[in-house]
Amino acid sequence: MMNYKDPYAHAADLFNGTGSYGNGGAMRIAPAALYGLRYSKREFEKIIIDVTRLTHTHPLAICGALLQAYAIQMIFSLIHDHIQLDYVTFIDNLLEKLEKTEYFVNFKQPNWLEALDAYKEKLQIVKYLLIDDKQPSVTNIVDRLGNDLKAINSVPSALYVFLRSLKPIDGIEFDSPPLRSIVLSIGLGGDTDTIGCMATALAGGYIGIPNDSNSTIPRNIITLCESYEEIEEYASWLSNRLQIR
Repeated sequence: MMNYKDPYAHAADLFNGTGSYGNGGAMRIAPAALYGLRYSKREFEKIIIDVTRLTHTHPLAICGALLQAYAIQMIFSLIHDHIQLDYVTFIDNLLEKLEKTEYFVNFKQPNWLEALDAYKEKLQIVKYLLIDDKQPSVTNIVDRLGNDLKAINSVPSALYVFLRSLKPIDGIEFDSPPLRSIVLSIGLGGDTDTIGCMATALAGGYIGIPNDSNSTIPRNIITLCESYEEIEEYASWLSNRLQIR
């Protein structure tokens, strides 16, 4: 019964009370972010953080999930307003949204401030790799951003992969940004499935995946995904709920 009274307690007690700093919360947050697109600022923050802290309560994990969710929110705003994505503006706005988060987080506390500063540093590196070092080696990307299961070493990497996939990449022949993001994620090594999941969620959301022969992800690839029929049902339900066309 205690689990039902406080469903967040178990995750908060892990690792001597610091909570997990892994990327699992960010990896699974995309549907929750879509569900909350029409929510108020407070309601959106609450659903993202509460879904995350069921399993991950460390500030690095929560900030990572928030960044992924805010990226999804911003992508749909850009699409709705027919605004071209600009790397610098997108990343700066992401950090601004994170800093202005009010529910649950407290950036006046040292552990939260450290997490915020860590993500600021990583996202500045993302900007550098996109703008100043336009063809970084895989080794350089991994050395600078990381590729492991820690949120701080994978959420910024996924963001980089998404943004980089919007333009052609030497050595990756696909024209489709979602497919580019998958290949680039695999190429980084490490926690490839999680980085690929986060990056391709952003790329697919930005480009769109129509259910026809013009899809940016071919049907034969979609049908290889585990439980794809159930996923398509959820996607259709979310689309109808939000009246996304």
